[in-house]
Amino acid sequence: LLAGLPTLAGAAIEDYFIGTDQLEANRSQVVVLDARQPPLYLLGHIEGAYSVPRDQFLDKRGGVKSLVPTTTAFEALMERFGITPETTVVTYAEDENPYAARLAWTLRYHGHEKVLVLDGGYEKWAAEERPTAILPTSPATPSHYRVSSPGKARAEADYVLTQLGNPTVVIWDTRTPEEYDGRKVRADRGGHIPGATHLNWTELQHEVNGVKVLRPESEIRALLASHGITSAQEVIAHCQTGIRSSYATLVLQALDYGEVKNYDGSWIEWANNQNFPIVNGADKSQPEEIAFLRN
Repeated sequence: LLAGLPTLAGAAIEDYFIGTDQLEANRSQVVVLDARQPPLYLLGHIEGAYSVPRDQFLDKRGGVKSLVPTTTAFEALMERFGITPETTVVTYAEDENPYAARLAWTLRYHGHEKVLVLDGGYEKWAAEERPTAILPTSPATPSHYRVSSPGKARAEADYVLTQLGNPTVVIWDTRTPEEYDGRKVRADRGGHIPGATHLNWTELQHEVNGVKVLRPESEIRALLASHGITSAQEVIAHCQTGIRSSYATLVLQALDYGEVKNYDGSWIEWANNQNFPIVNGADKSQPEEIAFLRN
């Protein structure tokens, strides 16, 4: 079943997220990548999964961290785990950890569409007493991997800057409310990109049996619509370093939104560049449009 994904003409949730039942039933047909921190992998992981530390799929260029890896680095990563362009890959982390989505988005950006995120992550898998292991999985036989069609679902800072004020583009800030309004500062400046719509990425999930999983599609569509995030517009998602927004990007793509980009430089790049305008929402004395002009 999974070997043929994606099979539908239009996108669907099952083309981007996979349940524990489906993964266990098709375990021998896929390569599973564990995006958690290595110590957690050593305490227990899905049987047969490979550990992929974050620094192996996050790059630093021009002083900006957590960027998508270069084509050469990506190809080397895939080859290390015996992955070919025809391989179906499943990524996972903790249920509330968006790094599995970032790893999956990285594959999709480089043109590898046969990749899914395990909904509920390791917490759901372990709670259901599905096969786990302690010893690391034996190294894979290296493959030969070449990127043939790099994706386009990525935005860079200069592009985002040109879209400010464009009514056909929504900039979706997926961070916490405190980060958005400037009460919590995690860069040189606090606040948000002018005109950005705020919706915390965690709202895309809900708790079922003590585990965070993706909300039903109808609820997600209603939630997005209530925040003015519609498929009629181009959507550029961002967070602090493009991790949380990767989850949001995959959800939009799964809902068949046509134009979706993840700004992986995100707030850490934007706020640290004094030439880029910001709105410091913590300063309630200024209307947003005035604060925009003065920054």
